[in-house]
Amino acid sequence: MPPSEHYRMGLNNLLQRRYGAGAANHLRWESFRTGTDHFPTWTFIAYVDGFEYGRGCGRDQGTAKEVAAEGTLSQLRRQWGHLF
Repeated sequence: MPPSEHYRMGLNNLLQRRYGAGAANHLRWESFRTGTDHFPTWTFIAYVDGFEYGRGCGRDQGTAKEVAAEGTLSQLRRQWGHLF
């Protein structure tokens, strides 16, 4: 497993345990880019059931999304820890 997908995979697994086959319906990503074409900064925001749980920035989309997934996964594990 590439390191760039570690937290995203963990987040998807956690959501599948919580919601089953409909897990994808509970996660929404928002992204935007700032900076120049040669030096962009990407920001990804993860929403679960309409609430923001994680935000990440990086020089590429994969890094920014992974950082957001890490924060989201951490919060959901604390919030839902009693369920698993």
